[in-house]
Amino acid sequence: MKEWAQQHPYLAMAIGYVLFFVFATAVWMVVGGHGLADSVTTAFVWTLGYWLLAVFGIRRSRKTRARLEETGQILVYIRYPDSRPGSLSSIWNQGIATPSAGSIHFQPAVYDTLEPSGRATTIKVQDLLPERQKLSGKDRKYIQVNGIQAMTVLTDEGKLEIAAHPESLDRLSGVLRR
Repeated sequence: MKEWAQQHPYLAMAIGYVLFFVFATAVWMVVGGHGLADSVTTAFVWTLGYWLLAVFGIRRSRKTRARLEETGQILVYIRYPDSRPGSLSSIWNQGIATPSAGSIHFQPAVYDTLEPSGRATTIKVQDLLPERQKLSGKDRKYIQVNGIQAMTVLTDEGKLEIAAHPESLDRLSGVLRR
């Protein structure tokens, strides 16, 4: 079901909207004590607002992904799991990775528009570990995107974890292993 929704996001949103609209109408009738006409109108206005926010969010993320793919860049999240306790070892840093043979140019970025924040760094990659892990729950608390996996990369400065969509990790590892 999740894969189908990812392949057809607008159709999934339309079906979700209808279900949400019916549920919201029922809630407004039961909780609000309003008649059918008032409940339908109120539910329509609220659900339409949520639906429009979702449509614009999906459209913005697709444009961002297309812009990054045109330039050979990838949206990734990185962290250094072996850094000292009390540091930011559990915080994922969002940014744009530009992979090349044996290195990754990483530019930290913020917001959905991926505005650069901070100094860019070049990470020299020594080896990629083949196993990947699916991020969920507490481990994913700073990543707002679902379906993310993480892989471990050995660098000159130690171990680094890179999280992204599986397709992005495939592209990244393909370029790094050249």
